[in-house]
Amino acid sequence: MNIRLGLYDIFSIIIPGGFYLITIAEFARLVGWINFDWQSLQDIGILPLLGLVSVAYIIGSATDRIGSQWHRVFKKRGASNRALDNFKALHSDRWRIDFDDKDWPIARTYIYIHNPGVADDADRFNAISIMLRNISLGLFLLALIEIIQFANTGNWAFIALIIFLLFLSYQTAIRARTLREWFYSSIFEAIIAYRLNLEERIKPVKTAAKRKNAK
Repeated sequence: MNIRLGLYDIFSIIIPGGFYLITIAEFARLVGWINFDWQSLQDIGILPLLGLVSVAYIIGSATDRIGSQWHRVFKKRGASNRALDNFKALHSDRWRIDFDDKDWPIARTYIYIHNPGVADDADRFNAISIMLRNISLGLFLLALIEIIQFANTGNWAFIALIIFLLFLSYQTAIRARTLREWFYSSIFEAIIAYRLNLEERIKPVKTAAKRKNAK
């Protein structure tokens, strides 16, 4: 059997799933459900590692919708429309932009058909955005877990750690929102570039036809 992991599998499922797995393990360790040393993971073998990757994939797939709902707290509505408006503000004076922001799925499919490599470049922004929004939720959950550490130890250093984790969670969520808008912008840019390329290819044909008719 040939199993291939794509860009979305790694960035939007496995990495977030692994982060959630670490969060769950840390919580279980703090409440005494399990007892292990994180240093022991350095000597893990191939088969256990593959097992952890599989578990991370399952957790990442199962919690993606939760991460999406969490991202709504930070996400501004109309990301595709906002990206198109910014794109028009920069390029409408030089290029004909007659498509709507809601056309981006069709535009992305068109790019996939003609150049999968360009489509992958655009999808990388989306995949990393999904990864970051899930990591943002994971950081928030870690901050909540550290409250247990503070309650158990009374060490105020954990308060500083909690504040730091919350700060990282917020910044990661904002970055995820920005990358989502870059995803839309890259699709719009690719469509204009394809239109320009098509016009450049048609131009010699039209010129040759005119010369032929002139004779």
